[in-house]
Amino acid sequence: MVCLINIGVVLKMNITIYISDHCIACEEVIDFFNKRKIKYELINVTHDQDRFDEVLRLGGIATPFILWDEKVIYTFDPNKFETILEGKDG
Repeated sequence: MVCLINIGVVLKMNITIYISDHCIACEEVIDFFNKRKIKYELINVTHDQDRFDEVLRLGGIATPFILWDEKVIYTFDPNKFETILEGKDG
């Protein structure tokens, strides 16, 4: 879990990113969080069928697949990510 201070409010975030090898969008997601020094758990499903089955059970079909607190995010959308960070995404 990572905590950010946003205008005096502490935001706690649990972020899990499911990736696969040779996935450009996966690299973009990782860069997004790294540039903002936001911690996350990284799971590569390329050679781990159990972990990929986990993605499928959660409604995903491809990578990147992101669990961000209670949100399930199916693709990299930097604008949506910024909205979540700003606390404007209910």
